[in-house]
Amino acid sequence: MSPKECQTANWHDVGQADGLLGKNLGYLNQRRSDCAEANVQIDQAAYLKGREQGLKNYCQLGNAALIGLRGEVYEGVCPPAIDPEFRRRYGIGLDIHRFQDEIARLQHRLASLEERFRRNQYEFEQRLGSRGKNEDHQRLYRDFQREQDRIRDEQGVLAANLQWNQNQLINAERVLQSLR
Repeated sequence: MSPKECQTANWHDVGQADGLLGKNLGYLNQRRSDCAEANVQIDQAAYLKGREQGLKNYCQLGNAALIGLRGEVYEGVCPPAIDPEFRRRYGIGLDIHRFQDEIARLQHRLASLEERFRRNQYEFEQRLGSRGKNEDHQRLYRDFQREQDRIRDEQGVLAANLQWNQNQLINAERVLQSLR
């Protein structure tokens, strides 16, 4: 927090905002440290009361998967009575988030390889058309074919990985759907 924020802070509201975001008590220590530099004492009781109110909203089981879906970090702030189920639901949401990210990454890489495959074909045809008398046609073709085979091999591995991730995503989404 800035010195000005420390001087004007409503500590209940600050605590409530931190609770709504699922922040652990380490944030209180950070705020205390920030404000000590500005010679401002925080109202710990007001902060903790506000944080507790914020956590009541944050720690709803219906929020757990949404937090994971957004790729946010769960800091283990929910009460022990619901923490295991909260973590389970959060984990399902986080799995979906990660599968979606990985699928997007794999699709991007596959598209990049397809473009490289086409570019390699074009460059081979250009070199073949303008090759000098000393250039070996068979060597050019072997080099071209080796590169095309390498690209197709990588595409095959990526396609299998993509399919696996898509299946995992479908399964995780089914589990999430069953929670609703």
